[in-house]
Amino acid sequence: IGQHPRIADLLAPSLLIRTARDPSVPAQEALRLLKEGNARYTSGQSTRAACAEQLTALAEHGQNPMAVVLGCADSRCPVETMLDAGPGDIFVLRNAGNTCPSGEDSVVGSVEFATGALGTKLLVVMGHTKCGAIKGATQLAVAAPGSKNKACACALDRHLEALVPAAKEAATELGAGASVEAVAAAATRANVLITIRALLENSDKVRDLARSGGLELHGAVYHIESGRVEFIGQHPRIAKLLEVAPPAVPSPLLGA
Repeated sequence: IGQHPRIADLLAPSLLIRTARDPSVPAQEALRLLKEGNARYTSGQSTRAACAEQLTALAEHGQNPMAVVLGCADSRCPVETMLDAGPGDIFVLRNAGNTCPSGEDSVVGSVEFATGALGTKLLVVMGHTKCGAIKGATQLAVAAPGSKNKACACALDRHLEALVPAAKEAATELGAGASVEAVAAAATRANVLITIRALLENSDKVRDLARSGGLELHGAVYHIESGRVEFIGQHPRIAKLLEVAPPAVPSPLLGA
């Protein structure tokens, strides 16, 4: 009758399915696991393929993700795949430009749920190279004043306006003469840090968790050309951001 029908599963490395019965994963351990997963992915050694029994355990015992990842909606940036993660490993949030425009945004509520109710201790904001949303915002930022529309014409335009501050910051840093591509590349990193700051400024719960040591917020950039995730660490001004409760970040989406 041949070999065992599930011989591949039996020979694969033992896979841990994390459920709500397990303790929360410390932030630094979660970060290590994400880095190891991306290393497996880029070397062609992905291992995560859940079987029926593991999925049943998740359904019956609840989720306990080791990390929250706020990434871009770009179809070339599959979060679980690039981190070689399985079902239940990562609480994934995605929108164009991995942004958090306001405290009223669904991103904030979702982050509060994952870090509060689920007890997840690591939050990663992940941008990526060749981001269309960032490039669109960069084109708005560097356009001649007279060429800009007086009002945002649609939801997409308003969304891009929320990303313009990152592009302006990058353009100022690079100086006159920088190409749109160069500014967009720098804006990708600037936007990751702006989003981390916005999450802290728009959510008392997130800020309190970070201040108490119950949550770490890290930045990352996914290189779509190679599949490599570059982890860039915490916000360079994290201590300052956690000192006092600052005013909420104005949102172009809300007309503020």
